Amino acid sequence: MRRRHRLVLAGVLVVSVAAGVWLLTSIGTVSEGPLTGLLGRLGSSFGTLEQRVRGRLRGSTRSDSLRWFAEARRDTAALRRPDRILLGAYDGGIPRTLEGVITLERALGTVFPLIQIYTAWGDKPEHQFPLELVTAITDLGSVPVITWEPWLSVFESARHPHLPLPATRERHGLAAVARGDYDFYLETWAAAAARFARPLLLRFGHEMNDPYRYPWGPQNNTKEEYIVAWRHVVDVFRRAGAGNVLWVWSPHVAYEYWDLYYPGNDVVDWVATGVLNFGPIAQWSRWWSFDEIFGAKYDRMAAFGKPIMIAELGTLSVGGDREAWYREALADLPRRHPAVAAVLFFHVAGDQTVTYQKVDWSLVGDSVVAGTVAAAIRSWGAPR
Repeated sequence: MRRRHRLVLAGVLVVSVAAGVWLLTSIGTVSEGPLTGLLGRLGSSFGTLEQRVRGRLRGSTRSDSLRWFAEARRDTAALRRPDRILLGAYDGGIPRTLEGVITLERALGTVFPLIQIYTAWGDKPEHQFPLELVTAITDLGSVPVITWEPWLSVFESARHPHLPLPATRERHGLAAVARGDYDFYLETWAAAAARFARPLLLRFGHEMNDPYRYPWGPQNNTKEEYIVAWRHVVDVFRRAGAGNVLWVWSPHVAYEYWDLYYPGNDVVDWVATGVLNFGPIAQWSRWWSFDEIFGAKYDRMAAFGKPIMIAELGTLSVGGDREAWYREALADLPRRHPAVAAVLFFHVAGDQTVTYQKVDWSLVGDSVVAGTVAAAIRSWGAPR
């Protein structure tokens, strides 16, 4: 009888998802117009159904393992001051699938209360508020962490004639954001976030002090322009009633004077940075320990009085002992760095964002490293 019930549920899933795919694809490019919000809500309903059916088929829902996290899923005040280190991850399969996150959890013997996604600014459907994806993450029992990247040149000139041409748009682009030139986009996002209503963490314009990687960096903008833009973005969300959004300020602490980009205590909820050891794969890199990347900067980060997030944690295997790197990074972390309230693994097997060759940050498949990480997590014990 149970098997028949499971087969019926599987059939419902297949039929429902197929119907959803047919509907979305039949409408086609119309989704870039007025129907974008409708399609997002329809996609959300299909994502919710899929997660529920999968949960039933597994015998128990993933969220059961996160009952201790229930208050933080409802109340942003609890999310501002968690009583233990919140684990999380970004997986290279996102946004297509969340299965990679589940696989990583199994390898580490834990369940992540945080799941990170990356979203760029722009006009296309994938640049809009990711309602389907954040709904799926929430239905799994976790809270979404959205890294939100202001790629201003992506907006189409024909649709926004008031904007400069893309070739010049990034120059002092954050000043334009602060003036309200991109409010047509910000207000739509803010309204969607407010309708979502449940807590989420928004990591806007990360590594703003890196002069080489992103166009919103200091090669195009002053620190004053960045700060005013940040405060304007937060103000747009607050005016829209998006009090469910917590703001994550995330500089690149390898560069000096990163603390001068701080927008202010009233508009920052978390302080974050990435901790990625590339090893000697490029002229600009060498084997860096966790303490060299993060530990030496910890006191200055903690001085802001905000919970600290390690937003991207990982090391490559080239140039050193990968298992020892993780062991030294995570051993006794709550005692050594008590302000750290979140650690998010960067779990990407074919990353090519800053290197010509693809590099592998993944833990799944390396049982020795995964076992070391799992043991370190277990050693942290009960809530602090």
